[in-house]
Amino acid sequence: MEQQKERKWHLVRNNNGEWICSEQVVYLDDFSAMIYALRAKKFGLSLSPQTDYAGEKWYYKHEVEAVTVAMEADQQETKLRKLKITPIKREFSENEINDIVMNMFKPNTSGSFDALNEEFRLWRELENNSPQWWKNILADEELYVEIRKDNYANVYYYGGNVALVRWTGGKITAETHRKYLGESDETDMYQDCTDMLQSKEGLEFIKERIREVYHKLPQRKEADEHNKVYISNEKWIQGELKLRFPKRYVDSEFAYRISDTELIRFDLVELRGKELVFIELKLITDPRLRSKNKEPEIIEQMTKYSDFIRGHAETLKNYYTKLLRIKKRIGLWDGESEIEHIALKPILLIVNTYKGELSKGRKERKNAIEGLNENTLFETVIVDYPDLCK
Repeated sequence: MEQQKERKWHLVRNNNGEWICSEQVVYLDDFSAMIYALRAKKFGLSLSPQTDYAGEKWYYKHEVEAVTVAMEADQQETKLRKLKITPIKREFSENEINDIVMNMFKPNTSGSFDALNEEFRLWRELENNSPQWWKNILADEELYVEIRKDNYANVYYYGGNVALVRWTGGKITAETHRKYLGESDETDMYQDCTDMLQSKEGLEFIKERIREVYHKLPQRKEADEHNKVYISNEKWIQGELKLRFPKRYVDSEFAYRISDTELIRFDLVELRGKELVFIELKLITDPRLRSKNKEPEIIEQMTKYSDFIRGHAETLKNYYTKLLRIKKRIGLWDGESEIEHIALKPILLIVNTYKGELSKGRKERKNAIEGLNENTLFETVIVDYPDLCK
């Protein structure tokens, strides 16, 4: 009898609590999501962001493909007719957006390591002529900022994106999701937030909205107590590590697209002495850590990460050396900036969030997950949540 082919897909939850086949799901980075949202609105197409079990944003594949087709057709029509384009409200010119969008379809172009430019205008302005709202961000001990390959920055509050900082229209701009400003769904998805960032009260308002809308803290805390776990919010834990150890973790939410449907994403990047280490963060309750009938999904994911690091070690070393120089110039980093080695084994950091005495089922699950230590392509570290930030 012909052996049944091993299933490669898994289930992803949508906003309604329904489970969708992963083959119909597309994850986009923040910048790509912003571009697609703009284009979907222009063409009158649907693009509905969904949130999975782990709190990650995703989109329906057929919606993304429909917007992609419309963008490509619009690009071709624009080239043929050589139209004069009027800038849109967000201060991107139409040609600029077209260039960005079409670069997204070129292999290793959008978000490529070479795209990061130390002399980009944004970095020079933030170093020498930064606005007051940027200084407010740097002074806030609950925020951290990450530099991205396409020469923009993300400001985070425990994993929630406070602001997308860019150089556009001849000035530094900052935008945030409309929900964090308390705006209705009828308005543009991303809106200018520089006025809000000018004051501590404005910053606190955005942070409170992120706690309510993105992290859903009131509901989560009640559910966590019921489920006897310390915490069920992976992004919050990621933020705790970034803020508790600012000189260890040089980056978070690293993303590199290797194909139209595959994205390498490391939760944390740590500098240990002069060695750079890539970390995948998981809670012990994550269903991808264990499978009764087949190899756990996490093994395939970590193997892919290991292959990526080994194939890009020198490039990663050069990229992060450049990134740290930029961070130091604009006030984001005062630690070691020399990188000598890249750890070829990624680390699977599993946070044991179980609270109180373990049931038989939880003991069995914990013991099974500890067996991941036997894999030689990555290192598994299991830490109890109360000890994580010690």
